[in-house]
Order: sequence, then C-alpha cells, then structure tokens
Amino acid sequence: MNIGEWVSKRAQQRPERIFLKEEDGREFNNAEFDGHVNRMANALGALNIVKGERVAVLMLNSSEFLEIFFACAKTGAIMVPINFHLTAPELIYILKDCSPRALIYSADFAENIRTIKDAGLPIPHYLRHGGEGLPEDPSLADFVSPFLSTEPVPAGEITLNDPLFIMYTSGTSGDPKGAMLSHGNILFGAVHSLVGYGINKTYKSLVVAPLFHIGALAASATPVIYAGGSLVLKTFYNASEVIKLIVREKINYLFAVPVMFQLMTKSEEWDKADFSHVHFFISGGAPIPVSVIRKYQEEKGVGFVQGLGLTETGRLTSLDLEDSIRKAESVGKEVFHIQLRIVDQNDRDVVPGEPGEIVVRGPNVFVGYWNKPKETASAMRGGWFHTGDMGRRDEEGFVHVIGRKQELIISSGQNIYSAEVERAIQTLPPVAEAAVVAMPDPARGEVVAAFVMLHEGQRMTEEELINALKERIAPYKIPKKVFFVNSFPRNSAGKILKKELQKQFARQEV
Repeated sequence: MNIGEWVSKRAQQRPERIFLKEEDGREFNNAEFDGHVNRMANALGALNIVKGERVAVLMLNSSEFLEIFFACAKTGAIMVPINFHLTAPELIYILKDCSPRALIYSADFAENIRTIKDAGLPIPHYLRHGGEGLPEDPSLADFVSPFLSTEPVPAGEITLNDPLFIMYTSGTSGDPKGAMLSHGNILFGAVHSLVGYGINKTYKSLVVAPLFHIGALAASATPVIYAGGSLVLKTFYNASEVIKLIVREKINYLFAVPVMFQLMTKSEEWDKADFSHVHFFISGGAPIPVSVIRKYQEEKGVGFVQGLGLTETGRLTSLDLEDSIRKAESVGKEVFHIQLRIVDQNDRDVVPGEPGEIVVRGPNVFVGYWNKPKETASAMRGGWFHTGDMGRRDEEGFVHVIGRKQELIISSGQNIYSAEVERAIQTLPPVAEAAVVAMPDPARGEVVAAFVMLHEGQRMTEEELINALKERIAPYKIPKKVFFVNSFPRNSAGKILKKELQKQFARQEV
C-alpha cells in the first residue's frame, strides 16, 4: 500500500468520520477529502504530471496542501514543499535544482513568484491558491473543480520504495540539499508514532507548524492520518489563538518548536486554559528548556515527548513521558525500527560515555539527496547515514546530543561541544535560553562565547554566570565572554542562527 491509498482506504472504511477542520470553518469527512484528492490528482494528470515529475508547493497550511500531497502519492509524482520564509534568490536556487513541472503557490507570496518568473525558470505551469495573486495564473480551485473525483489510474505501480517528496535542508553548511523521502520512509515514521506514543483513531492533532517542515508533516499530520484520527489546521502561529483552539477543539496533541511553547506560557489565555484532554505535546527543532517542561507538567499536567529528528530521517529517538523530567537532557533511545551507533572519526564504535558522531540505518532513513550522488554517498558511507550530530550514550542507554559536528569548539586542543555548555547554562534559574559559539582567540585558537537570554525580570552579570558554572562544567568549557540578549535570530524551524550570533560579537570587536 502506497501513502496515497491511506485516504482511499479511510474513505472506504469510515466515509463519515471527520478528516480535517480548518480555522476558517471548512470541514471534510474521509469521503469528501478523498474526493478532493482524486480531483486534484486528475487535474495534475491533465498537466502531464506523471510518476517522477515534481510539483513544487509554496503554500500556507491548508486542506489543499494535503490534497496535493496525497494526489502526488496516488500518481507517483514527487511533491516539493518549500519554506515560504525563504528569499526569492533562495527559492530560485531550489526551483532550478528540482525542475518542477508546476509551481502551486498561496497568493500571499505573489511578489516572490513574480521575481521567480522574471528569472526565466522553465516552469510550465503556475497555479494560484486563494486571493488575487498574479491574475495571469489560473486559480487552483477553478482549475481543479471540473475534474472527476474518481480514483486516478497511475501509469505504473507505485511502491513504498518510490520517492514521495523532496524536502530541502536549511543549508546551514552550504547550499540547501533536497532530501528525497520515500513512501516507505513516511510509513515507518507513522508506525513509530503509533508504537511509541499510542496514537490511534481517537486522536485529534492541531497542525500549527508549517507543513513544509518535516516535523509538521511527519509528526503532526501523517501519523494521525494513518491511525484514522483527525486534523485541525491553522495557518499562522499566535499563542493566544492556539491555546483557544486547543481548548475549543479538545486537541490531544500538537507538534511545535520550543519557542512556540514558551510563548504560550506568556499568553493571557494560559492561566484559564483547560488542557485535561491533551495526551502530550511534541517539541522539536531545538532543545526545549527543562524549566518549560516543568511549567507545563506542574501547571497544566501535560508532558512532553522529545527526540532527535532530521529532515533526512524523521524521528530517530524518543524520550517518553515517564522520563521527560528525569532524563530531560537526553533525546531518549532509538525508535523501534532504527539502529543507532555512536562512532569515532574512523566509523568505529566508541565506548558508552564517550562522544562521537551519531550514525543510523533503518526504513525511515531517506533515499538520498536529489541530483547529488557524491553528497549522498558521503552521507551514507558504510551503509549508515551520518547525521552530523555528535552524541554519547549514558549508562542507561539514553542518547545525549552534545552538538553539531561542525559546531565543535577546539580550545587549546580540548574538544568542547556547544550543547553541553548550553545545558549547563540553562540549569541556572535566571536563564531562559542560551546559545554557545566559538570565538577566535590568539592564544587558544578558539574559546567559548555564550549568548544568554534571561527570564523576564531576572538580573545576572557576566561574573555571576561564570562563577555559577564553575561547579557544573570543567574550567576549559566555561565561557570566556557572555553576551546578554533580549532575543535570538532564528530560522523558520525555531533554531537559533549561530552564524548570525558570531557576526554580532565580531562587530563588537571582541
């Protein structure tokens, strides 16, 4: 069964069950949604979009986004969900790389679409979703509506090994790379959520993170669809509105990045919100401070499940609810169908407690990078995907991520991993969040610089912070310079942009 057949089967077995709701009031049951998917698939077929052709999507969260996803799955076309926060030059790079036959966009992004068109990219078809957008482009709804809602007939068999979508990495270490995820990758991602979290047909998920993000698509949406549950879609993130939706719709879980969960605690809706129906929340994209976990658990009775996940793999590890406080500095243990090792520079296993690179293999590890065979071979050397994350196992087998491989700080020959120092800083009560980067030093080569955001109303000096760390980490790991900030530069996934931080202290002539 390929992924497209999920919605066909749901329509057959329980046609009347609610599939999704949108914040604007639109609602579809299983049969209605499957009909929309089939109509979309037949419309794409009329544009000669067949198995292997790419459909680029620059869209806000909507039913149509998921209709395109499942239409591509039914026909063997490859969807390319694109980060709508990117600039026009970044979008052009991705579109040149994947060469889509069609680009479907939300009218909100018409300005960037005009720039893309002016660049002369050979994209045969543009379709506009909602709004006025560019008047020369057909409305998606108007284009699709005449087509039949009967099941499409693909030109050839679509198997679990076929690519389902290409999701581009953030490009933090060079140009973005298109990670090809197969039908089987997404199936096993859903299986891991059902096995690990107990998701079933009674679950209702609030999809608030943008669906171009692997966390939203593979954690918020597809596991619940596979289990037979229902979705509530929201377009923009607003802390108060999200809390209202959670309460009104009796949401059981949602995926969000840590900064979103932090903003919710500061909302005027927080104190009166009843979360008794919430089974758990999923935090991803960046480490979530223990103080935030405690606040949700103590004030709302809601726990967090965490883990290590990548665009290329989906979720690799899971830290379950019962360990969410006791092992809050860990990302848990590998999920059921994944094998995980921690290796040295020669790909030899390190002993427990020693740091090394996390490498994995299993059915949710991606197919490879689009049009990049050398990069694929390098990442998959020896049959194991090299994540670029450095980690260690503790005495109980829990995995601890200690930093990205390229973020290693080498000071007087000593290896320092940024995540270890960040965790130590975040144990200090006045600290809300911290980010650690390498700072050039003429004597040591590099030293640790820390950017620290304090809780509202808290005060702390550089000297006080450094003194407080002396009993927590080794002297060579203690920051030599501390910058107190009111906010952090972040990417669309909520991750702190450390390169921007390094530019900041360079400007200050440290």
